[in-house]
Parts: sequence; C-alpha cells; structure tokens
Amino acid sequence: MRYTLPFALLMLGCASGARATVLYDNTTTDTLDTFLYSLAQPPYTALGDQIHLISAGTANQAQVEMFNNGDAGTFDATLDFFNVGSPVGSSLGSFDVTNISSVGQDVIDITFNLSGGLSVPQDLIFTVSVSNTSPNMDLGVDMFEPPTVGSSDNSFMIAQSGGVYSQLGTPSENVYFQLSGTTGTSTPEASSFTMLGTSLMTMGIGGWERRRHRRARTWD
Repeated sequence: MRYTLPFALLMLGCASGARATVLYDNTTTDTLDTFLYSLAQPPYTALGDQIHLISAGTANQAQVEMFNNGDAGTFDATLDFFNVGSPVGSSLGSFDVTNISSVGQDVIDITFNLSGGLSVPQDLIFTVSVSNTSPNMDLGVDMFEPPTVGSSDNSFMIAQSGGVYSQLGTPSENVYFQLSGTTGTSTPEASSFTMLGTSLMTMGIGGWERRRHRRARTWD
C-alpha cells in the first residue's frame, strides 16, 4: 500500500531577495541501494551527507527516505543539521518525527516540518538517527544519484558510530534528501521543484514494486 505525501505549490514571488523553492534535491534517480544502520558494530547511530545548496537561506521542510529490511514495527526519527567541519561542525538544529509505522520490507518517506524555519548556510551536513525501534526492524537510508538541485560529493557520506562522526566512502551515490525553503539571494529558477508541504508535519509510507528488492550495500 502506498500513502502519498500531501504537498502544496509555493508562490515564487515572495518578498524581495527571497524565493520559495527547493534548496537541494536528490530524490529523482534511485540506485536501489540502502545503507543500513546495522552495517556497523555497534550499529551506526546517525547516517547522512554533506550537501551544497543552491543558496543560503531559510529551510522550512525536509524529506528523507528509508527502507526497512526487517519486520513490521514503529520507530522515531531525528534529523540533525550541522555546519561543515571535520567531519561535522557546530549544530544548526534538530527535528523529530515520532511513532513512524512500517509494514516490513518497505520504503518509508518521512517529511520533517522545520517549525519556525531554520537559517542554513549554503554548505551544510545533515544526519538522520532512529530510536525507539521495534524488535527485528532493520532500517537504513536510501541512496540516490545525482542531485537535481544543488550538489554533493558522491564519494562519501557522513556516519556516527560509538559517539564518533566519520566520513564513509560510497560507490558514487548520495543519501536521498530534499530541503525546501526560501533563498537569501537570487538563484536560477527551479520551477519543476518548487513544491513544499503545508503547515503540519506529514509522513508517508510506500512500497513500490521496483524498490521491494533493494540491495543492502556494504562499503568502507
């Protein structure tokens, strides 16, 4: 069963110097790879990426996609933003979605409403962590490539294990992620991606045929 995330088109003609648009988008080309939290011992506690937005600005909404390679259950997800550092810099903000349901062996799309808006630089790091996970779930972040709005180095991703952040090499892939909001300066039009969810946080779950047999990749 598939649940469609409700989105609303945004007007582009906002206040002078700011436009409602997608700041970064890597949601178009699915590589069918999933990087599982369980691939490390102890398991990874956060997985994410370093990205380059089309502009610094104010972010209002973010979307991530995960895959559950295990049994049905529920879990909570936390999205954290950081300045770029070695390997991560200072915290920019943290946002939660709770009691997310999974039927098992399914794709899970999660949308975070960044309440009040988050001021973001053009280059930043995001990570997604999971908690309160039901027994026998095996979650991971889905990998897509290439970004269609903004850019990201596809040779590495960001991970946390044992309380330590590190860069992990990837086989030319980036973590699925979309960030929407308003730009701080004039940017090229991104008309096909000018969509942003309305008001309250929404969460959807989907099980598309082409994704039911995702590859759970292991790489260093």
